[in-house]
Amino acid sequence: MKNYKNILVLLSLVVLIASCSKSFVELNDPNRQTSGSYWNTSDDAIAGVNAIYSTLYYDALYMRIYPWEMDVRADDMYNTSPWWITEVAVYTYTPGNPCYDFPWQYNYIGIFRANQVLTYVPDIKMDESLKTRILGEAKFLRGLFYYHLAILYNNVPIITTLPQGPDDYYPQQATDSAVWKQVISDFTDAENMLPTKAAYSGTNNIGRATKGAAAAFLGKSLMITKQWSKAEAVLKDIVDQKLGSYSLVPDYRDNFRSDPSTENNSESLFEVQFDKTVGGTTLGWAGEPDATWSKTSGKARTYAPLPGFGYGDITPTDWIYLEFQKEKTVDSTNDPRMEASLFFPHPGDTTYTVYGKTWAQANLTQRDGQAYNVHVRKYLNDETDPDEIEWRSAINERIMRYSDVLLMYAECLNELGRTGESYQYIQEVRDRANLPDLATKKPGMTQDQMRDQIAHERALELCFEAQRYTDILRWGWITNSDKRAMLEQHDPEFGQWTPGREIFPIPAAELNSNKNLVQNPGWSN
Repeated sequence: MKNYKNILVLLSLVVLIASCSKSFVELNDPNRQTSGSYWNTSDDAIAGVNAIYSTLYYDALYMRIYPWEMDVRADDMYNTSPWWITEVAVYTYTPGNPCYDFPWQYNYIGIFRANQVLTYVPDIKMDESLKTRILGEAKFLRGLFYYHLAILYNNVPIITTLPQGPDDYYPQQATDSAVWKQVISDFTDAENMLPTKAAYSGTNNIGRATKGAAAAFLGKSLMITKQWSKAEAVLKDIVDQKLGSYSLVPDYRDNFRSDPSTENNSESLFEVQFDKTVGGTTLGWAGEPDATWSKTSGKARTYAPLPGFGYGDITPTDWIYLEFQKEKTVDSTNDPRMEASLFFPHPGDTTYTVYGKTWAQANLTQRDGQAYNVHVRKYLNDETDPDEIEWRSAINERIMRYSDVLLMYAECLNELGRTGESYQYIQEVRDRANLPDLATKKPGMTQDQMRDQIAHERALELCFEAQRYTDILRWGWITNSDKRAMLEQHDPEFGQWTPGREIFPIPAAELNSNKNLVQNPGWSN
């Protein structure tokens, strides 16, 4: 079910725009809602928090750009687009490129909306348990926006209050460590304030942030900052089912197909809700949403292969295709995750189709007109549509799954010197793929060997889910000469990296408008 966005979302956006922080020149317009006249009821509070969620639908975030720019920089995908994403893939920047500029802008829109809720809702007279939940949702979403900013830009301003005077519009940058401290604080508070997933069962609130979602992102943030003991404790609560009931769904593809009955399933800790039946039909590329905006994703069209099926803007590398083939299942067949994630040749199999066409009929190419053996399948509508020509996909974007939690927990155990305990949690993920027992195949691995194994397992389980590049960054691979050489073998685009450009530049427009911002190292020339 995809219901939270149905509740006064569009109304709330209009109200929030009108109810920005206190004006420096006090004007009383009886026909205009202000912060003083708006934030009065529980309905106002619900509409306010719904407006924060709606930020996730922007093209800058999960409608298309954020997953796109994270995937194209990883070693499992490379650029085949003639458009903006090319600069991201090869570490260059032209001012005005929306792939660099929009994520900054729209994450801060989400932060501003969260700060409104956190400022005004505490004073509303309403059910206290509902109030706590709403404030927890605002904390979670603000933490998520700062999580994005920390990964993309590292050094960004931390804004946790509404502007009170002119100087507040020129915030200073915080250090990378300070931004992560804020992320961790927001996710910690959210975990303490939010209900478990079960509290939403059978209601129109399915899809809202939960205790388990906050804990999972908290655990990952602690891992990024190398706080292994704290991360292990947080993730253990999820694995021990203390924060909700989670399990892997039997069919891996159920996490990515265009079937509403498989969305918000037992494996999902948090996903962005897309739906063709909500809102209008106007595509929301930029600006403030209105009632005509669709609540759909444009990802499928950009990832679907050419010719005829989509734009083929990014393509799987040969490396990820070969990585899947390192192991067969216990039945000597392909890893089912390979089948769910990729389109690729199946010689002799006349039943294999791409959007209902045989491999020969599909005649897949890319922008340069060359034939390619592998293409993205994950998150596409190939089971229901003949192509991805329209921009409107209703497939929810899963941004935290239980399999990720299991692999993160195994990684924490390994980093804490408990390598032998890692096996069972990795094997839970492998069992779903029907792969052989790792403890039998590779017994007694060292900590370094297990690190490499976990990197392999994460690549296969989470490919094309905007996770791999975050892993590469937190493992320090791109700044390690040996690991970077390996990455360049996987994807030659890594050969164009220069120090400091593993993170984004501060957008030129922001530098021009805020005298307190300093360009990130690596982008100052």
